[in-house]
Amino acid sequence: MSFGFCHGDGWFDILWRLCEDLEPLVAEFEAAGHQFEVLLVKEKFGELRIYVTHANDAISRRLETAERESFRACEVCGQPGKRREGGWIKTLCREHASAHGAEI
Repeated sequence: MSFGFCHGDGWFDILWRLCEDLEPLVAEFEAAGHQFEVLLVKEKFGELRIYVTHANDAISRRLETAERESFRACEVCGQPGKRREGGWIKTLCREHASAHGAEI
């Protein structure tokens, strides 16, 4: 399994906000004796997918929110986008969908 971040730059702001929001949640989780680690962040079927070792309900809800946000943001530029298909499934804005040959 490869570890890391495998997605377009357009989701950077989503991930930045996620990290800011997770910082206190993870600190509390780890203070209670649990370990939290991000294993992989990637695009799958036009959605951001975040894989972690362990999480409580608060952390899981915040991760799910970030994944849902990715459905509305172009993976390339971060502008409003939607899921598009063209032999693949990606969330793209109108401009980048056109550049990728997807139906607009």
